Amino acid sequence: MKKDTAPEMGQTILLPPACAALRNLYRTARHLPSADPYTPARLARIADQAEYLLDSWPAAQWPGALHSGQPLPARAVLLAWVATARRDIAHAGTAAGTSWPYPQWHRITTTLLAALVPFA
Repeated sequence: MKKDTAPEMGQTILLPPACAALRNLYRTARHLPSADPYTPARLARIADQAEYLLDSWPAAQWPGALHSGQPLPARAVLLAWVATARRDIAHAGTAAGTSWPYPQWHRITTTLLAALVPFA
């Protein structure tokens, strides 16, 4: 059963620390420039951390919504997006000095951000 995070009048919502960590990952990934030589490695690390946080979030505590009652996708959906980003990152490479073409960087970053944006 999903817990709805829409608070009743006078109640506050306590979300796990993973929610704040995922929000920070989103903010970090969103501001990574495409031309930075360390961006591929940083995106790989963000994807690893996002996968860990989403996978370790207790299923019983998975909220039905986070902001304004807007529904939160199922954890499996978010994990699939992160897995897709991780696969694309591994295929593109993260070795020092690796430079991704802008379309590739954009596709990978957009996929990763899609998994993290509900927590922004």
